Amino acid sequence: MNSLLNKTALITDATDGIGKAILEELMSKGLKVIGLARDMNQLKLLAEELKGKPGKLYPLQCDLSLQNDIEGALEWIEKNLGSVDILINNAAINLDWSIITGGIEELKKTLDINIIGLMCITKGILQLMKNKGIDNGIIININDICSLKSLPLANDRPISPAYASSKSALITLTESLRLELAQNGSNIKIITISLGLVDTELTQQWLKENSRLALKPKNVVDTLLFLLQNPENMLIQHLIITPIREII
Repeated sequence: MNSLLNKTALITDATDGIGKAILEELMSKGLKVIGLARDMNQLKLLAEELKGKPGKLYPLQCDLSLQNDIEGALEWIEKNLGSVDILINNAAINLDWSIITGGIEELKKTLDINIIGLMCITKGILQLMKNKGIDNGIIININDICSLKSLPLANDRPISPAYASSKSALITLTESLRLELAQNGSNIKIITISLGLVDTELTQQWLKENSRLALKPKNVVDTLLFLLQNPENMLIQHLIITPIREII
């Protein structure tokens, strides 16, 4: 029996890499999936590509660095679907930025998308879940193992201080949210997946120049499906997934 049947999921940054792989799999399972991305043309191409899947795709343009876009997406969801059962916070940017020589705008944009936008969409979805009486929802934050390092820049892959800082902040915010919900008697699950190096469009060129073992997006999808189908009384709070031999 498919425990995900009749569920509705929301995925941020749904048009490539990990987000696209998750969206395709959930649609193949028959879910209604809201795909958020900044580029509406990419969303339309994705909708055309996946129109034969048993699930239904709702493409929504949303730049997580823009509060108006987030509010517009939440209003559309409330008006047309009421709420969602699953939120997958996948969107993140890793701009080339230096503390000494980098501009404040690059730092601000990183934090706006990776932290502020993520928390705004999460707060909004939690409110919609509450309005609809959904108390068995699942929120999964896709994080990075750099968030777990005492020196987050000590990696063998290009990670900016802005990105590393945002991912460390996400750990604290996720743990704090889980605690607040538990104190309020909520059964909504808050889960973190911290990933090592993943072979996506963003890392392919670097991997060509630097031979490394890397995860595939399907590895992330398989992990996510496992988490989504656990018993309702069971919570895996944090999973760390890396390629073999990658050291944390």
